[in-house]
Amino acid sequence: MRPFEFRVVGLIALGLLVTGGCSSESGPERRVVTGRVTFQGEVVPSGEIRIAPEGDGPVSAAQISNGVFEIAQRGGVVIGPAKVMIVAVPSAAGVSQDELDRGGAQPKTMAIPAKYNEDSVLSAEIEAGEGAQTIDFDLE
Repeated sequence: MRPFEFRVVGLIALGLLVTGGCSSESGPERRVVTGRVTFQGEVVPSGEIRIAPEGDGPVSAAQISNGVFEIAQRGGVVIGPAKVMIVAVPSAAGVSQDELDRGGAQPKTMAIPAKYNEDSVLSAEIEAGEGAQTIDFDLE
């Protein structure tokens, strides 16, 4: 092999070694989480759920629609103990689209108590495993 060919082969081999160490599965282990959210026996019509690892790690979030959520982005929620925050605001039923567009119908209060969102007492254990983990939240 000539010196030039040797260098080219060496650079290709080095490139394969470097990129072989990079994987889309780097970072903490995760799992998809799905579930239902009710408040005082009623389905939470819309809102957001946020699940944050108790230690370091990224927060995962999803929209709640008709009481159902699924957190699947970036592989789901980090495995382990986590703090859960659920945000829901009063419905804007009966409000015109123009009023919504102007920002005139923005609710000022939460539809559920702060102990489930800003001052959350909710927690969950995200378990390692295959498939989605189902966690339901029945809030009182």
